[in-house]
Amino acid sequence: MTTDQNDQSVPSPRGEDTALVVTPLSEVIVENPLDIRWEVPAQFHSLGVELPEEEREAHLAEVSEEIWSGGTEYQRTTVAAWYRDVADTAVEAGAVYSGFLIARTADDRATVATLLVQADHADTQDADAVASSLLEMLSADPANDVFDVTAPVGPVVVSAFGTVAEFDDGAGGKTELTLAQASAYIPVPRADTLLTVTISTPTLEDFPEYMGMLAMLVDSVVHDEPGAEPQAPGPDQESSSRITEMFG
Repeated sequence: MTTDQNDQSVPSPRGEDTALVVTPLSEVIVENPLDIRWEVPAQFHSLGVELPEEEREAHLAEVSEEIWSGGTEYQRTTVAAWYRDVADTAVEAGAVYSGFLIARTADDRATVATLLVQADHADTQDADAVASSLLEMLSADPANDVFDVTAPVGPVVVSAFGTVAEFDDGAGGKTELTLAQASAYIPVPRADTLLTVTISTPTLEDFPEYMGMLAMLVDSVVHDEPGAEPQAPGPDQESSSRITEMFG
C-alpha cells in the first residue's frame, strides 16, 4: 500500500507513541496520571482531538496542506472543514485520539480508513471480569463476530461487524456508505480504565490489512504502574496472529 502523496511506500504499521492524557503527537510524551500508552499506526494522520480548539484549527490546516499539496486552495479548505467536523464529533464522543488514512494500494486503488481511541472509566479493576461481561454482551448480537484474546497488557475482546453510515449528499438528500468496522475493548488491569480502539473502512477488500494494524496497536498498549519500571511496547505474536486470523 502506498500513500497518495508522491506515491511513496507506506511505513511500518508501528507508529507514534500516544498517551491516555494526550499531548501533540509531535512532542515527547509527558507523565500522566494513568500512564497508559500505545502506538498509532504510522499511516494515520491525527485529527488533533488532543489539542485545544484553536490549535486544532491550525493543525488541520497543516494536515490538509500536507495531504493535498498538489490540490487547489479550495480543495484544501474544503477538506480541512470536513476534517474539522470529524474531529469535533470525535471530541464530543470523548475520544482521546482520532485519525484517518488515505492511501493507494499496490494495484492502484484508493483506500481509506478511520481510527478512533476512547478511554472510559471502568467500575472495577478486575480486567478479566470486565472482559467476560463484554464478551457476553457483544456476543448476544448475532451481527457481531466476537472473540477474546490475551494481549501483553491483559485481556481483550474484539468485535467486528458491517454497518451502514448515512451522510448528507450536499444536495439536500442522504447517501449511504457501507463500512467494515472492528473494535478492540481493552480493560486495562488495575487502572479502572476501558480503552476502546475502533478501526473502520469503506474499502471492504482492505479490511484484513486494517485488522492487522488494529492487532499491532492492541499489542503496543502498555500500562506503567506506579513504582514499576516503564515497559517498552512490544508485539505479542500469538495475540496479533489471533486477531488477524479471525478477521483476516
